[in-house]
Amino acid sequence: MKFDGLSNSIKIFSVFSLVALVGTGLIVYNAYAQEESVGIKNDVTVKLNPNKSEIDANASASANVTAKSNEGKSDESSQVKSSEDMKSSSEVESHGEAESHGHYAMSYEKMSASSDDTITIQTERHLYKPGDQVTIEGSFWSNLVSTVGGINTVSVQVTDNNGTVVYTGKGQVNAEGDYSASFQLPSDAKNGAYKVDIKADVNSDVLNSLPIKMQAGIDSSTKFVVISPNAWAVKAEGKDFQVNIASNSSVTNLHFDGQNKKLSFTVQGETGTKGVTQVTIPKSMLSGDLTVMIDGQAMAQSDVVETADTSDSTTLELNYHHSTHTIDIVGTNSVPEFPLASIILVAGISSLILVYNIKPKLRF
Repeated sequence: MKFDGLSNSIKIFSVFSLVALVGTGLIVYNAYAQEESVGIKNDVTVKLNPNKSEIDANASASANVTAKSNEGKSDESSQVKSSEDMKSSSEVESHGEAESHGHYAMSYEKMSASSDDTITIQTERHLYKPGDQVTIEGSFWSNLVSTVGGINTVSVQVTDNNGTVVYTGKGQVNAEGDYSASFQLPSDAKNGAYKVDIKADVNSDVLNSLPIKMQAGIDSSTKFVVISPNAWAVKAEGKDFQVNIASNSSVTNLHFDGQNKKLSFTVQGETGTKGVTQVTIPKSMLSGDLTVMIDGQAMAQSDVVETADTSDSTTLELNYHHSTHTIDIVGTNSVPEFPLASIILVAGISSLILVYNIKPKLRF
C-alpha cells in the first residue's frame, strides 16, 4: 500500500508538472513600454517638395513629437524622456564598426547637377540629434564651373528655426565640381527645422556677366530637422530594453511582439508634410535582416537608410508622407522566447521518466 501511495504521489506530481507546462505554453509574452514622461513639441513639420529627394522643412509649420499613451489597449505604452547625458548617434557609432545588413543602404543616393539643376545640395541625413556631426554635400554643373572659370570654395550658412545663425564656414570644391562641408551641432541645439544656405564663391564681375539663369544657379538651400531622442523602456521575457526614437511625428503605441520578432509603433503628422523618424534598436532585443513595413506594406528601400550599425544596436532613418501610419520593424532574431516554459518542460519530462522507471519496482 505504501508503494501504491508513493506511485500515486509521483503520478500526481507528474500531472501537476504537465498542467504547469501547458499553462506556461499558453502564455503570450507581451513586451511593453511604460510612460514616465511626455516628449517635446517643436516646430519641425516638413513640407513636401516633389522635385527634391531631400527633406524640405517648413519653418512655420508645427509638429508634435509628444508620446501619447496607448488608450483602449491592454499594452501599456509610453516613453521615458532622454536625459541630457544621452549619447549622440556619433558616439554610438564609435562603439563598433558599421556594416550594412545588406537590406538597406547606409546613405542616401547622391544627386547630380545638370543643366536643369546647376547646383545640388543635400545633408547626409534628414534628421540629426543635438551634438551630432552634420555633413553637407552637393555638386555644380560642369558647364557652370567652366563658364565662371572654376569654383574653388562655397560659403555655408546654417540657421535654426528662429533664424539664428548657428554656423558659417567654407566648403572645398574639387575638380569634378563636388563640394562638402561639416560642422557639429551644439549639445544644447534647439529642436526644430534648420536651413542650410550654400553659395559658390565667384568673382562679382564674373557673376554679373553670366546669364540670369546661371546667376541664379550658383546658390541653393535645403533643410534638416533636429530632434532630441526619447527612450522607450521595453520589457520582454523579464528583461529590460531601451528603444531610442527621434521623430518630427507624434509617436505612440510602441510595443514589441517577441513571437513575431516585430517592433511596432504609430506615427502621425499634418497631412501635406513629410515625416522622418530615427529609431535605434538594441540587437539583444531584435536583430538580423530587418524589414520595415508601413501600414502592412514594405517601405521603399530609398525611404529607409541604416545610419548606424554597431555591435550593440542598429539605427534606421525612415521617411514617409505624413498622416497616420503604423510602422512595423521585423527582424530574423529576437530575445529568447519562453525560458520558463523550457525549464518546466524539462521538469515535466523528467517526472514522466521517473514514474515509468519506478512504477514496476513499486508493484513488485
